Amino acid sequence: MDIPLSSRQLTAGVLRIDVPHVTPEANNVQVMSMFSEHKSLIGLPVLEQNRPIGMINRHIFLSQMSRPFFHELYDQKSCIAFMDKTPLIVDAGAGLDFLAERVVETGDKAITEGFILTEENQYIGIGLGLDLIRTVSDLQAKQHMQIMQSIEYARIIQESMLNRSRQNIEQALADWCLYWHPRDCVGGDIYAFQRYENGWLLVLADCTGHGVPGAFMTFIFSSALEKALTLCPPDEPDRLLTAINHYIKQTLSQSHPTGDMGQSNDGCDAIAVFVDTQHEQLIWSGARMHAFLLAADEDAVTVLDSDRKGIGYSDTAHDYPWRRHQRPLRRGDSLLIVTDGVTDQIGGPRDIMFGKKRIQSLLLQQRALPMSSVSEALRHALHEWQGKQPSRDDMAWFGFRW
Repeated sequence: MDIPLSSRQLTAGVLRIDVPHVTPEANNVQVMSMFSEHKSLIGLPVLEQNRPIGMINRHIFLSQMSRPFFHELYDQKSCIAFMDKTPLIVDAGAGLDFLAERVVETGDKAITEGFILTEENQYIGIGLGLDLIRTVSDLQAKQHMQIMQSIEYARIIQESMLNRSRQNIEQALADWCLYWHPRDCVGGDIYAFQRYENGWLLVLADCTGHGVPGAFMTFIFSSALEKALTLCPPDEPDRLLTAINHYIKQTLSQSHPTGDMGQSNDGCDAIAVFVDTQHEQLIWSGARMHAFLLAADEDAVTVLDSDRKGIGYSDTAHDYPWRRHQRPLRRGDSLLIVTDGVTDQIGGPRDIMFGKKRIQSLLLQQRALPMSSVSEALRHALHEWQGKQPSRDDMAWFGFRW
């Protein structure tokens, strides 16, 4: 895809920011100290004679070092033990079109970790994928044709960002379903899935808006989640939501209201679900998100509890404490989580919302089928219900059977 002429006149160097770096002689204790001192540092460049040779991802490093005996084994070893040896490295003089193509090729790694900038192969700093998206979007918004190109380009980046989570789901679960359908080319719904030794974490969020504004919010949310996971364990979803709330409010300058009518009041509805596979427990915290549980030995669908407070919005307190919920999982239990683009879709003979009861009824009717068939049945029911009515919002859902 072509980048507009206005952005071709800019180079990757305009995105440069200064961050600390280390050399291979640094041990992991020193890296831990760096990350502790610089709380916002997501990626730590590793240089050899001022030439970049790798990048240490904060989340991966802290996750590994938190495992049993890893401190004893790796504290005094070289930091390259946890280094990504193939980070995205771009010359500062390269055009933004070249940089954008490389970011797409690299996938969500360049979005979450950033990329290294050089001049004559010498390190000069790093750039952030979010800054690239913001710069390109600002330039493309000048003309309608450029906006359309931006949307298509954002779609590629957004789908690339989601792809790793989908692959993780495929590797971790046997009976599951996932549906992601933006109302426009890009959207404000986002999901993330990560595996751990004792289970897995699923986060589904519905960000403010749809189209380009919604997509931009998903990038902010993704960055917020990445940072939250460096501060909170995955089996404490209540703390994760609080940390995400803190980061979004900070990013959008909502922590200290100014009274400016133009101030952002954006955020998201979300749910964080941790499945403890060792103790067969379902642990979750929700922020205005619909989740349905059909227990194997019951004939009624339970709507999981969720706080009636969104994340990041100006009326949400900076330290709002989301509730933590937990219940045992039994073989055959099914969980389905949907964004409100599903429940709020107008249709039917009276042009009313699809609602939650139809989802509960569908889960009961399809309980003997695989989750992929449940998903297809829900998609078909929504299509029939919608008829000629336009889509109101993005739609996404995730389900699994234990």
